[in-house]
Amino acid sequence: MRNVLNHVVIVVLLKEMVTSIPISNEREYPADTDRSIETYYASRSDRHGTGLTAQIEELLNDHAYELSIRPDNEGKPMEVTLALMIESITDISEKNMDLTFTLCMHENWVDPRLTFAAEGNNTSIVLPSRLVDKIWVPDLYVVGSKKSFLHSTSVDNLVLRLFSNGEIWYSFKITTTVACQMNLYNFPLDTEKCYLTFQSLGYNTEEMTLQWNIRNHKTGLFMDARLVESMPKFRLVHHKFSTKNRTIDDESTRVLGVRSQLQVSFELERYLISVFFQSYFPAMIMVLLAGLGMWIDPKSVPARVAMGVTSVLTISTIITGLKATFPKVSYLTAMDIYLWVCFLFVFSTVMEFCVLNFIMTKRMKKQTEEFRAKFGKRTRGSQSEWEEQKKTSLADIFSEKQANGNSFRHQKINDNLASVFRHTSQMSPQSSNSRDCEEIENNTKITSRAIKFLLPARGEFKTVTTLRRDVAHLDVFFRVGYFCTFFTFNVVYWVYYVTVTRHEDKDE
Repeated sequence: MRNVLNHVVIVVLLKEMVTSIPISNEREYPADTDRSIETYYASRSDRHGTGLTAQIEELLNDHAYELSIRPDNEGKPMEVTLALMIESITDISEKNMDLTFTLCMHENWVDPRLTFAAEGNNTSIVLPSRLVDKIWVPDLYVVGSKKSFLHSTSVDNLVLRLFSNGEIWYSFKITTTVACQMNLYNFPLDTEKCYLTFQSLGYNTEEMTLQWNIRNHKTGLFMDARLVESMPKFRLVHHKFSTKNRTIDDESTRVLGVRSQLQVSFELERYLISVFFQSYFPAMIMVLLAGLGMWIDPKSVPARVAMGVTSVLTISTIITGLKATFPKVSYLTAMDIYLWVCFLFVFSTVMEFCVLNFIMTKRMKKQTEEFRAKFGKRTRGSQSEWEEQKKTSLADIFSEKQANGNSFRHQKINDNLASVFRHTSQMSPQSSNSRDCEEIENNTKITSRAIKFLLPARGEFKTVTTLRRDVAHLDVFFRVGYFCTFFTFNVVYWVYYVTVTRHEDKDE
């Protein structure tokens, strides 16, 4: 019985002790001592910590849940400032239409829930990356990012500095590949504009606003300007900071409102010299080489055909190889225009020789028929009559040529004439007309100019005055027009794209 009474008394005493303890969420410091808050926390910390670490530890333990939620900030939107430090811009790809940034982001905001008492001049503390997940940080992301990753050499490149007044500096280093919609109409004489844009993923302007850190504008955007100036394909003309709001109205995903955006625009001008020697210069050489082939004698058909076909195949190979390397777009770029015009110039040399050869063949056939008509009307008389007819014809030809003031000044023509009459003298008058003509045509190499001297004097013996009737003059005419046209095209092309187009791009 006595033991039961003792247990009852103990239970009653414990109940009174529990009810007498005040329940409060506020931290109470000893009232019977003059110790400061710093001394109070220092007395509670272990030998490996300080008063600051004890305060941070208590903050994170007591407010573990609410610290991961955005601060209320007295009903006002949370203001977050951002500063960038770009280390490099690499892998600018026209084929994939993107570029890669390696940068450090420095975010700054104030969270009144994380205020603590400073210890002398020590007013801030750096939290390791493992503690960052326990507090609220802005949910910024890179708009148009294809892939991004946080650097982790030798530890995660992420740090958070907390000040005694609740101000937070949050810094981390990332590499991100950002899409850049390039306008390649003037490629490779183009100037591209690419953007690096930051935006909140879930908060609108009524909950959070973004601002650029003014010091970032003054101190510079790049950690080392030489890394940006030495880019292999582009030169950075200038960059510009801007702040804007983006309205999102997507009822299907319930993402409504206006989002704050921070944007840096980069104007990049392409280096022409490398692309010039890779694409333009080989095309020019092939056009000039095809033009030089027109100096080959038109009678050398294999040489002219081989030169023309080789030039066409080479320029086709150049175009195919460049299209596999450079961007595939649905419209013609400036380089496409130049290459295809060069292709047309090279192809025109082949077409010119085809036309020239057709004219030569047709004229040769006509003159051969006239030659047959003249020398095929032979009678079956005696040998003396045939010799007299041959001498009379030769005398008539020479007399007509001397009357017109022309002379046989080319040894080749004299040889052809001699060859003609040497073979005709060996023919018998009893031979058939067709056989005689075939002997003359097959056993002698008579040029078109030599045949003209053998035709009747009805204007054919006069000097040719029109280009259409003279094959040699037609070749010269096309040769001059070929090079003059190509020179004019180059002048118009480069003046337009180097001067006019670049000024238009910079003004946009």
